Amino acid sequence: MPLDSALLATAEQWNNYPYSISTSRESFSQKLFSFMGIPEAKADANNNNITIHQILRLIYSDQSNPSSNIFNLESFDSAFKRESIGNYLLGLYDNELYDARIALIAENKILDKVVIELKAILSFIGKTPYAKDLGNIDDIKNAHTAKISELKAKIQDMQDNAVLSYVQEKNITENYAQTVVKTKEILLECESNIQSLKYEIEDSTDFIGELEDKINALDDSIKIGKIVNVIKFKICPSCYKQIEIYDDKFCHLCGTQTKQDSSGDNVNLTRMKNELSIQLNESSRLIKKKEQNLEKLIDERKQHRTLFRKNVNKVASTISSLNTTDDSQLYELYHEIGEIEEKLASLDKIAGLSDSINKLTVSRDFHQAEVNRLEDLIKIKSGQFRNREPEIKSVISQHLIDILKDDIGSEKEFHNAHTIEYDFASNSISVNGKVAFSESGTVYLNNAFHVSLLLASLEKKYVRLPRFMILDGIENGGMEDARSRNFQSIVKQKLNNSEVSCQLIIGTKSISDDLKSDDFIVGKTFTKESKSLKISQSAGPEIPKIDFRPTFSDDQKSHNS
Repeated sequence: MPLDSALLATAEQWNNYPYSISTSRESFSQKLFSFMGIPEAKADANNNNITIHQILRLIYSDQSNPSSNIFNLESFDSAFKRESIGNYLLGLYDNELYDARIALIAENKILDKVVIELKAILSFIGKTPYAKDLGNIDDIKNAHTAKISELKAKIQDMQDNAVLSYVQEKNITENYAQTVVKTKEILLECESNIQSLKYEIEDSTDFIGELEDKINALDDSIKIGKIVNVIKFKICPSCYKQIEIYDDKFCHLCGTQTKQDSSGDNVNLTRMKNELSIQLNESSRLIKKKEQNLEKLIDERKQHRTLFRKNVNKVASTISSLNTTDDSQLYELYHEIGEIEEKLASLDKIAGLSDSINKLTVSRDFHQAEVNRLEDLIKIKSGQFRNREPEIKSVISQHLIDILKDDIGSEKEFHNAHTIEYDFASNSISVNGKVAFSESGTVYLNNAFHVSLLLASLEKKYVRLPRFMILDGIENGGMEDARSRNFQSIVKQKLNNSEVSCQLIIGTKSISDDLKSDDFIVGKTFTKESKSLKISQSAGPEIPKIDFRPTFSDDQKSHNS
């Protein structure tokens, strides 16, 4: 949408993006990065993204900032953050490389945790009698189950030979039977919930696939729309009549009024893509939660099955009354069954641990392979950027040396400059190994360095600096007007040598003669009589009208160029 139309649009027609990044909504910084076609990046180890604000800390040199600092000051700043922002803007930052480094840290933590859990389980099993029989646990369980069946058969034979009934045992049996019924109901409900959740997960997976297909289709539609819009038909491909020529606000084929944003994308398609992206993020979050619930239900089902089997065995063991004459023998049989059931319970736990060992072993191998892959990727990516760093450093240094040598100030190091070092992390610049200069010299060096960054962005395509720079109050530190004007002329000559478009805004109180034209000057000249901050008081109790413009000291004759 053109700017004039956007300014006349209602609030409902504007898209509102928040400051903060969330899983369901893009921030305005993310959207601007998307429009500019540059990748998102992380600013610090806390996984915070680089924002438009962080970029402005480098491309806007604030006169209230310490003159020796490359970046404007802010709270909770860090050397890692400054280095990440600087490297990102110079094209030395690769989001895949950064993500790989962050992912490597996370994978190593997961791998360490898996290895610790695996060692703990192996150590525990090693202290049990089944340490050497992990592969035969099912056979041992089957043997115990067969033994229980054999003992139950003996009990049944004894009861068949002497049918006796005891009320107490009967009540116990009925209680056990009721418990079995309840346990069975709970188990069936758990099974039903598991099946329902599996269907929901499968349905959600299909839905996510459809959303991804729709987003891809919208991307294709946007791309095709840009291509088709370039083709101008003179004859209608359907009826072969001459087509009436419309302006760019209408479809050249059917004459329908179209809406496009600043990048040329169809607004409706872009809005649909944003809405689908929000649905995709929310659906992905919900399916993860359902998968966690499914794992929990599976664990509960295992517990219910174990409890159900125990209760069934109890009912089977006490289904008939005991023969008083065989009490002792029956007691021994029941006692033996109880011991075997305890062994089965222990074997169930060992089997569960064995399953955990298998899962942890698979997990360990997977994460170890991922660690190896990430280490190889980091090695390859680091090698690719190893050659780019000295190249861009040389370009920036050479531009800075040229600007320093043409300075008319008194710093000898500037005129004899041959070695430039800059460090975003420490927020400092040095010339021939020296970092301390006069206040005006430090201001000059800082402004010259920022201009050198801009010039480097015009020369190297991989530099992500927006080709836009603001130098606020270049006469800070008591710089002479002649020195400031000379700096402006140097910058003009440097920029004229480039064919790449850019914008440099300089706040100064003394404009160079070769820049005194409407082609360069923006705004008014401020003096003691015509100040930048104008306040007028009416006769009535009205609030004073304030006209906000850039503020300079009263004894300075100021311009913006």
